[in-house]
Amino acid sequence: MIIGHRGVAALAPENTLSGIRKAAECGLDWVEIDTQLSADGIPVIFHDDTVERCTDGNGKLETFNVSALKNLDAGSWFDKAHSDERIPTLEETLAFCLDEGVSINLEIKVYRDAQVAPLVEAVSAVLASSAFPAEKLLISSFSKNALMRCKAAIPQCRFGFIADKRNISDLDAFDDVGLYSVHVDHRMLTSELAKEIKSKGYILNVWTLNECEKADAFIGMGVDNIITDDPTLFNLK
Repeated sequence: MIIGHRGVAALAPENTLSGIRKAAECGLDWVEIDTQLSADGIPVIFHDDTVERCTDGNGKLETFNVSALKNLDAGSWFDKAHSDERIPTLEETLAFCLDEGVSINLEIKVYRDAQVAPLVEAVSAVLASSAFPAEKLLISSFSKNALMRCKAAIPQCRFGFIADKRNISDLDAFDDVGLYSVHVDHRMLTSELAKEIKSKGYILNVWTLNECEKADAFIGMGVDNIITDDPTLFNLK
């Protein structure tokens, strides 16, 4: 199966509703998106800790309240045709994905340990008040602290550990999380590592693969899902 990275980041502005719509148009069942908190404690969909790269604003995302974030142009950096794009809240995104029939791999995006508890609390509250089905949601993070807090707050969800060269040695430390999946930077996945992950019974995903010619080799290693910026490169689903 192919999962759209930050929506479909090669085809539409990342982490936006238009990106999710484009993913649905491409026939995808799942998208990966990121959430973090505004200054007034609202979970929004955004990746970077600063707003410069993907909006016309400047500064740390966590210093903007949600109304200020909504005033930013979140699309023109990608293409002028997207000048009306705005940063969506998690609440808006859940409703939109439900309407579009798209499931969500939601990354709990934290840049400081102090962000974990308030973000998980806010995300849990939004999920509790939404009609979004648990079976259409996967919560992922690089942070064990975030995943453990999510497990306590929303135990009905499935959880994924995101691994790269900085933290893959911590894999065994996640045994008590009750993981569903492990998401590995494709540049570091080896047959040995894939075998170890699969031996634990985990679903194995790779990110962010944009070279279709490598897909067969990863599938041969036991990879279940490919997270990509451009699903049109692949003849799989």
